[in-house]
Amino acid sequence: MDLPAIYSFFITPQKGMVLWAYIFSALLAGILGLFLLTRVPKKARKPIVAAVTFAAGLYLSLEFLIPHDNIFTAAMPKVANFQLVTGCFTVLLGLGSLFLIQGKKVMFGSSERINGIGFFAGFFGILISGFLMDAGVKGCEEIFDIFFSGLYVSMQAAMFSLVAFYIVSASYRAFRIKSVETGLLLLSTAIIMLAVIPLGSVITDFLPKSGVLSVFRVEKLGYWLLTSPNMAVQRAIAFGVAVGSMATCLRIWLSLEKGSFYDKEL
Repeated sequence: MDLPAIYSFFITPQKGMVLWAYIFSALLAGILGLFLLTRVPKKARKPIVAAVTFAAGLYLSLEFLIPHDNIFTAAMPKVANFQLVTGCFTVLLGLGSLFLIQGKKVMFGSSERINGIGFFAGFFGILISGFLMDAGVKGCEEIFDIFFSGLYVSMQAAMFSLVAFYIVSASYRAFRIKSVETGLLLLSTAIIMLAVIPLGSVITDFLPKSGVLSVFRVEKLGYWLLTSPNMAVQRAIAFGVAVGSMATCLRIWLSLEKGSFYDKEL
C-alpha cells in the first residue's frame, strides 16, 4: 500500500463532483463520529474529552513557543483546516438548537410565534440571497442589502443604542457622590460627555483656541482625559483580563474548569 500516494490524493484540491463527494463524505464521517461519541460509556467520555483537549493545547503551545521552523510548523495549516471543520460542526449544532427552539414557537402556537417567524424569514432570506448573489444572479444584491444593511445593521445599531441609554439611566439612578473619588469620576464623565457634542464647544467658546488658556476648553479637556488617565486605566484592565484569560485557558487545557460539564458525571 502506497501511503504517500493515498495521502497526496486526499490532500490534493478537487473540483466538480469529486469535491462534492469529498464534502458529503466528510459530513457523514463527522456525524458518525459524533454519534459514536454519544455511544461511549458515560464514565469514559470525560477522559476522552480531557485527553483530546490536552493534546490539542499541547500541540498549539509547543508550535508557538518553540522557535520557528520546528517539527510542528509544517502541520499547522492542516491543523488550522481541521479547526475550521470542527468549528463548522459547532455552528451546525448551534443552528440545530436555534431551529428547534424557534420551530417549537411556530408549530405549537406560542405567544412568541412572531419571533420564530421573523427568525426563519431573516435566516433563509439572507442565506438564499447571499448564495444567489455570489452566483451572479441579478437582483439578489439589492435583496441582500435590504436584509443585511437595511435590517440587520439597523437593528444592531438600535439595540446598541438602547443598551447604551439603559446603562446611562441606570448609572444616573444609582450614582451617589459620597467621596472625593466619586466626585472626580462624575466631573470627568460630564467633561467627556460634553466634549463629544457641539454644546461643549459652545460653552467654552469664549476661551482662545491657542495659548495657555486653550487647555481649559471642553474638547481639549475631554481629549486629555481619554488619551492619558483613561488610556492608562484601560491598559491596566486589559492586562488583568489577559492574565485572567490565561488562567482560564490553563484550567480548560488541564480539564480543571468547573461548570455544567465537569462537575457532573457523564
